[in-house]
Amino acid sequence: MKKLITSLAICLVGLAYAQVPQKMSYQAVVRNASNALVANKSVGVQVSVLKTSASGTSVYKETFSSVSTNANGLLSIEIGGGTPATGTFSAIDWSQGPYFVKTEIDPTGGNNYTLVGISQLLSVPYAQTAMQLNSNANGHAGLYGSESDKLQFGIYEAGQYRGYLGSYAGANEDVDFGTGASNEDGSVHLTIKAQPKLTINKYGKIGIGNTNPMYKFQVDGPTGTYYDSGIRIQNISVNKGWSFYPASTGNMIIGDDFNAGYFDGVTGAYSATSDERLKTNFQALDSVLKSVSNLKLFRYEYKNNNPTHRKDIGVVAQDLQKYFPELVSVNSTNEGNPIEENQMFVNYSGLGVVALKAIQEQQEIIKNLEARIKQLESKK
Repeated sequence: MKKLITSLAICLVGLAYAQVPQKMSYQAVVRNASNALVANKSVGVQVSVLKTSASGTSVYKETFSSVSTNANGLLSIEIGGGTPATGTFSAIDWSQGPYFVKTEIDPTGGNNYTLVGISQLLSVPYAQTAMQLNSNANGHAGLYGSESDKLQFGIYEAGQYRGYLGSYAGANEDVDFGTGASNEDGSVHLTIKAQPKLTINKYGKIGIGNTNPMYKFQVDGPTGTYYDSGIRIQNISVNKGWSFYPASTGNMIIGDDFNAGYFDGVTGAYSATSDERLKTNFQALDSVLKSVSNLKLFRYEYKNNNPTHRKDIGVVAQDLQKYFPELVSVNSTNEGNPIEENQMFVNYSGLGVVALKAIQEQQEIIKNLEARIKQLESKK
């Protein structure tokens, strides 16, 4: 019977981009029954990977035909590179070991194999590193380290340190992803099809559609609609929200599903949508002069956020509601952390329309008075 003295090594073979090795280097020195080297011969080899023990279940088996020994009786093969007989090498779950390699050889180069040895697969530097990236009982993969406040997975390019994934910079409970302390100029990108879609630059400025944002938060896009360049704040409970869109004119358009108004790009003045084609059920405004005369105007201070006791002038919603209820709204849902329940609000821009109506009525009174004066003067 031939004897086999084996030595094992695991290494990365022919793979790029730091993929997990799918082959293992295997070497053996073949001697005959007289302990003489079997040199420069073609032999047949069968390799099995056994799980748990030397007599465990075979999870993978492959064969090699006409493997040549060298002048020193040494044969070299790559486990995982032979002709599979049973199982799939890449499907072996190495975390469920230990595993053993069973070697059988036919010195004539055929497939009449004779058992020559069983060796346990021991860890190598690559496997020791891979132990830090494994999965738990729930199937969740992760990085594992002995120092939770220093755990990090470094990212290098051409030997230069770029950044890391881990929990180095913040609290132990935090997860960091970004550039390292020695990377003074790098940015972090979220990419789609290798194209940056969101960027955080070295100044902490965020850009969407812009890899070099000039502001703390910058969204870039072409002229079009809210969907092209807009920013949306959405209440998902009722599918309602507000969109903000920078127009090519420099104005800031706002609205929900349509333009409700805009802020002028030069003066900052707000203009609300008031196109006749967008309105219906028109009714003439009744006389407002008496109501305006009865409306109470105040000088007052707000209780909150007013440490300097700044004074303002205006109306109060409860009084205005008596005369112009259309100009008063109530936060009946109490959303947005109101200071008071059912907090009331005033549409001050609407008061401008009321003022215009009052001026029209006063002007009519003035015209009537002027006509009476002329009539009285003509009788003198």
